[in-house]
Amino acid sequence: MSRYLSKYPLLPQQPIEWLLALLFLISPFYLVPSLGGTGFDLPFNITVWAAATLVIAYSVWHFCGQEKLILPANYKGLLALPVGILLAAALAGVHDPINWLFRIVYVMTGVIFLFGLFQFRLKNTDRILLLIAVATLLHGLIGIIQLFQLPILSSWIPRTRTVTATGVFQQVNVMASFLTTGIFVSIYLCLRPVAYQRFYLKVLLLITISIATFVMVATGSRVGLLSGSLGLFMLLIAYRNQVRKNWKTVITALLLILVASWLAKDGLYKTLDKSYRLVEAQYSDQRLSIYRISFDAFSKSPLTGHGIGSFIEEFGLASSEFYNHNPTVELPTYLAHPHNEVLQWGIEGGVIALLGILIAIIGVLWFAFKYKYQRFLAYLTLLIPITFHTQVEHPFYLSSFHWFIWLSLLFVLLNHYSIFKQKSLSLAANKSLRGSTIVLLVISLAFLWQTAQAQQQLYKYIIYSQQHLKLDVALNNLYFKTYVEQIVMRTHLQDAIGRKDVEKLVEVVNWFEAELEKKPELKLFEDVINGYFALNMTQERCKTVNKSLLYYPANKVLQDLQSECFAKK
Repeated sequence: MSRYLSKYPLLPQQPIEWLLALLFLISPFYLVPSLGGTGFDLPFNITVWAAATLVIAYSVWHFCGQEKLILPANYKGLLALPVGILLAAALAGVHDPINWLFRIVYVMTGVIFLFGLFQFRLKNTDRILLLIAVATLLHGLIGIIQLFQLPILSSWIPRTRTVTATGVFQQVNVMASFLTTGIFVSIYLCLRPVAYQRFYLKVLLLITISIATFVMVATGSRVGLLSGSLGLFMLLIAYRNQVRKNWKTVITALLLILVASWLAKDGLYKTLDKSYRLVEAQYSDQRLSIYRISFDAFSKSPLTGHGIGSFIEEFGLASSEFYNHNPTVELPTYLAHPHNEVLQWGIEGGVIALLGILIAIIGVLWFAFKYKYQRFLAYLTLLIPITFHTQVEHPFYLSSFHWFIWLSLLFVLLNHYSIFKQKSLSLAANKSLRGSTIVLLVISLAFLWQTAQAQQQLYKYIIYSQQHLKLDVALNNLYFKTYVEQIVMRTHLQDAIGRKDVEKLVEVVNWFEAELEKKPELKLFEDVINGYFALNMTQERCKTVNKSLLYYPANKVLQDLQSECFAKK
């Protein structure tokens, strides 16, 4: 088989490369109806994790058959990130067990994914980059279909009420940061030996650059435009020797980028308009307020943070103080992330978590600049779009695909200098590890399968509640369980209100009160307030309204309810 594949050097050559092809080219296109959201609320994240789990399992299996452990040269710095996060999580305590579990698993599996790729000694990482370029073309074509509302695959490709390109990600900026990454990868490959004497490949890469640029600019995404402008400049400077040798290709690519941008100029106007409003009006963009409030929340427990899953509560309390001093400021009705990954970990993990992140970043930069090869600096620029995106939004929560793309690009950067360490595992230990890997793989895939069923059951229940009343699968799913329990209890609340069942109302309201103690979510406050209103318990209702405003001070509905309470005194 390898002899056959060697005739086609651009195709994946090893099983791990085929699995990466599955991850990049197939897994994101599981498109079924959803209500949107983050994590497994978006169905494509489920299949992305299924493919990533196969990559991780095969990496561990392959490692067990080797005599050496292969590590990146700066592995100690990289390990500081998970160590810092785990230490902070242990010291600050578990605020939300389910959230804590999935966040830790997210980080740790990412580390295993990254280190697992090193075990294969992949010398030609251009094939991995080529997979990303092909994925960019596929996502770009979906963007074209969405922008022009083409009657192609209408029941499969998601559409929006406003004509825009969200791709499979269902969010404009997430689409833009991936396409920008793909543009950089395609330009880089045009300058690599892989594209020499392969006119068809260079044409394919230039087409990818054109389509991806058009769609990215058409989205009107500031994230895409800013990271694209900065990254393109850095890429051309970092890889200047190859740019000079391939100046015709570079000029062609730049002209195509300019033409595609001009054709999508409506999106560019939209971007510039948003940027103008951001500069001209104080707090016109809510992110400025969010960052200030988040920093205030961080400063209340800077060393260990408040615990994973504590953001909603701590941000709410800090926003109340901020709002008292800035009563005219525009704040979001509800916020589950500060739109900055560093601030998120600062609030929940404190300085300990931030130190782990900082050491890992310094380790990567040290590697890139120590060896001073222009190729390494060019690799570094490929990380810019998604990295920049994490500082203004939360792409990894919206798209696990971005997480594994980012890790793969980091692997490409670090792969060329490795450290070999002798394994000390016995034959029995290797067999046990392989057996455990198989068991965990089966459990993981079974969980993801059940999660996909739960997601669809929940969707049908919400959209077609009269026809699909069952939530048995979703109630037994670890990821959706808490959310589904709230939906069920909310149904009981409405039923008790309709039947004026006082005993049932008291029982349900007490349940929601208990949930509020775990996490002060806006919807839970609404449920409790509605329950006390139906019970005609004015004093308790007003206490709940006052408490809710400690977390959501700018909510107009809650402010009106508080005014009613004052009027009745």
